[in-house]
Amino acid sequence: MLYAKFIRLVEDHAELITQNWLKEVKTNPATPGYRKMSDDLLTRRVFDVYKKLGNWLMDSDPCDTRIAEHYIRLGRERASENLNISEVTYAFILTRVVAWKFILNQGIIENSFDLQQAFDFYQKVINFYDRAIYFVNIGYESYRTIDDKKISSTEYLDKIVKGVTNWFIK
Repeated sequence: MLYAKFIRLVEDHAELITQNWLKEVKTNPATPGYRKMSDDLLTRRVFDVYKKLGNWLMDSDPCDTRIAEHYIRLGRERASENLNISEVTYAFILTRVVAWKFILNQGIIENSFDLQQAFDFYQKVINFYDRAIYFVNIGYESYRTIDDKKISSTEYLDKIVKGVTNWFIK
């Protein structure tokens, strides 16, 4: 299946894709708050996402607990940095779009079967990013109202995850 090839392509070229994302997020009118942040910090953060994309996409956790916990924490961090949630959301969208454009520009989709697999893969990517963005928003919104201990509790995470994961196609 081409999934592994797409994932490997992104992970192997994470540095280049990260640089493409950095240029986009620093110049995009929808993400002005990111212009104030250091290139090194943003590079480390996004490089990590691309480098671990396969782990996230192929995660066998049926409840998405690991994804929820990680991205809720990330949302709380972004709130503490005083970024607007709309900018954080759009920066996430850009990580997906930049990686997808990179894949398409590599010329590895050679026939209609490859194209169908590419679309299937992209649907999986979209579903992952939709869940991640949702959890980032939960973390962001909870930053001023819920303490860290409650956020990390299994009961809280189960409630949040259960409310959303049943609706996503995996």
